[in-house]
Amino acid sequence: MNMKHIPSIIIGLSTLFLTPTAYASSCSKSDLSFVQLAKRSQLAIRGKVIKYHWSKNDQEQKGRPRAMIVEVKEVYKGVTKLAKVTVWGDNGMQTRPYVTQFPIGTEWVLALSKDYWTQKGELAISGCGEYWLQVKGNNVVGKVTDGRIKAKPQVVSLPNLRKLLKAAP
Repeated sequence: MNMKHIPSIIIGLSTLFLTPTAYASSCSKSDLSFVQLAKRSQLAIRGKVIKYHWSKNDQEQKGRPRAMIVEVKEVYKGVTKLAKVTVWGDNGMQTRPYVTQFPIGTEWVLALSKDYWTQKGELAISGCGEYWLQVKGNNVVGKVTDGRIKAKPQVVSLPNLRKLLKAAP
């Protein structure tokens, strides 16, 4: 081994082990259902995606949006007095869904927690498990009570989802 290559190898290995992507991709809660994850989250809401938000560096909005603005229609867990919340998704280095997975005009039930990547502690949605259910009419669709990878999506009415969230341990 040539001694000139040792600094490059050390830098490469330290980058691999010290970057957020090295530990952000471990999903210990990926087999949990929405009801289980909502109980662990700080805020669970039903809301409508009204627009996307880009980073301050992307003034021309050519890149992928980093967040979505969600109009709060109902709060299932936690407290918010806001009529609209900003929900941060993946920035390319995290285990989160890209917010474009939630089209503008669609409704979702979201289990949210503080975004520890920002200094403000804003809200974020995780991609490690079933943290969202799509609202279709008076129902939600997704892994409501069975979060296993091969579990089929369930259709549950919004009134029954409310009962499940209140009864979950």
